[in-house]
Amino acid sequence: MPTTSTLGPALQTVGLTLGVSSTDSPASFTTVANVSEISSPTMAEKVDVTNLGDTWRRRIPTLLDMGEVTLKLFWIPTDTTQANSSAGLRYLMLQKSHRYFQLSYPDGLSSADVIPGYVTGYKISGKVGGVFEAEITLSNSGAPTLV
Repeated sequence: MPTTSTLGPALQTVGLTLGVSSTDSPASFTTVANVSEISSPTMAEKVDVTNLGDTWRRRIPTLLDMGEVTLKLFWIPTDTTQANSSAGLRYLMLQKSHRYFQLSYPDGLSSADVIPGYVTGYKISGKVGGVFEAEITLSNSGAPTLV
């Protein structure tokens, strides 16, 4: 049995994009500029069902959850995908607008996760000798479409 996938040993992150739907329909996505990091957890809530007679704890999974998708980007205040304009992530947070977010993987197969949700965090930071960055939090709302 091979220990390496037949598709290769790893997938580079170069070429990963984050898209945001222009409306509450997932038909058309605009790519967010300057994304440098992304973290996308998927988890299941769990319930402890340990009985008094058990010597080992028992847990069962219940609801599935995308948790919070976090991303960092190099912040440009007037970029339309980041700013407080109708297509910007900051605007979507301030307006509490529901959108679809698409993570497009650079595997040559058009693989993508589509996550319905909201922008729930927008933190801007900068320091001497550095560049401005923003840390964005996306919170899912409903069932995603996963690769």
